[in-house]
Amino acid sequence: MKTAAGTLLTLLFAAQSLGFSLPPGDRIAVTGHLTCPAVSTAGGKVYLRLAIAAHHHQRSTRKPVNLCVVLDRSGSMSDESKMTYAKAALYTLIDQLHQEDIFSLVIYDDVVEVLRSASRVGRDKDGIRALVDEISPRGWTNLGGGMVEGFHQVEKNTGREYINRVILLSDGLANQGITDPQRLQNIARKQRDHAISLSTIGVGLEYNENLMVGLSENGGGNYYFLESSRNLASVLRREFDRLGDVVAQNVTIEIELGRGVRLLDAIGYEHSINKQTASIPMGDLYGEDVRDITLELDVPPGSGSLALANGKLVSRTSSEGVTLGSFQNGIRYEANTASVERQRDMTEQARADVVVSTRDVHKAMESLDRGDREEATRALSGAGQALMSSPAAAAPGPAGDAIREQVQRLRGYSDSLRSDDKGGRRAKKAIQYDNYQQQKQK
Repeated sequence: MKTAAGTLLTLLFAAQSLGFSLPPGDRIAVTGHLTCPAVSTAGGKVYLRLAIAAHHHQRSTRKPVNLCVVLDRSGSMSDESKMTYAKAALYTLIDQLHQEDIFSLVIYDDVVEVLRSASRVGRDKDGIRALVDEISPRGWTNLGGGMVEGFHQVEKNTGREYINRVILLSDGLANQGITDPQRLQNIARKQRDHAISLSTIGVGLEYNENLMVGLSENGGGNYYFLESSRNLASVLRREFDRLGDVVAQNVTIEIELGRGVRLLDAIGYEHSINKQTASIPMGDLYGEDVRDITLELDVPPGSGSLALANGKLVSRTSSEGVTLGSFQNGIRYEANTASVERQRDMTEQARADVVVSTRDVHKAMESLDRGDREEATRALSGAGQALMSSPAAAAPGPAGDAIREQVQRLRGYSDSLRSDDKGGRRAKKAIQYDNYQQQKQK
């Protein structure tokens, strides 16, 4: 494979040959791409894009799911017919279930109630619909208790023969039971390590979007924002369709950094570092997934060449894990900075600059959380100016187009903040969700 990214190893393989339970024809590839294959002898900051691609041929049957839906039935769900739409969405989901699937249903207000304990669907779809019929809004919001019970239901049947998922829906703030976001995220992270993933759906403008994003990030699933509950059925259908397309569960990138190389950030992804080893959890991989993770690296001064980073993609559905693919990237030192610049890959530079701007958007949203809409607007403007000063901004073709497209997106964010008549709440959720989708390619 041709690349200007230094030493590169692309590993394509049939996962079945390694004992991983994927259907025949499934392939996963991970490749590394540098913005420039050279760096000044003085060292400096470089960006390495890890591109992960999953592909599979059409399969006749999907893997069975072990699914729990955790539904907010607090009093606010009576507003704007949210509960009516939620129940209609559940009916649609029930129609998609197969007899061999395991399904459970948990509802919560200040009390957590298991409407259906985890068991095979069999021929009981009418019985499940009847349970949904009886749900009505009431009480407060014990989101943490509902989530924990959802995990408990899925835990009963965890195994490599199932895709294990909890879907949590809420329209309000967690105000009963466990309410500390860090504790809730820690719970989701521990369950992810047991191959149970968590997706979250926030409805309306009153829920805590930071919590719901954090739960999905730590839980290895997906996050959705719906201002209107009218679209709940389509979102649940999309989430369920993706469940049937999972090709690898609980995937992590494990990286060994070169001598003296520091990982400054894995932009948009949580990560941990222990000396020269870094770990980046990615959650589940789906068929036809294309994900980019941009690493911001600090390279020490030096000469000659340097092994920058090597790593592997690992699926951990059990303690030992299964390696899905690997990559290696090196960089060389050059004393002539003009020579370094001549070798810069402008397409990769544009990609990196756009990703850095999504981090700036995240910082702007933190300003909104503090109630400073003006600072958030200034941060978005600054992100646009930084993009236009990039060497890739003047490049012809896709590189320049990508920069200009992101600048327009940032301007749209600023316009939506200025025009939001909901104190920034609508704009905050919409911008944060769009930025989330852009970072995760979801």
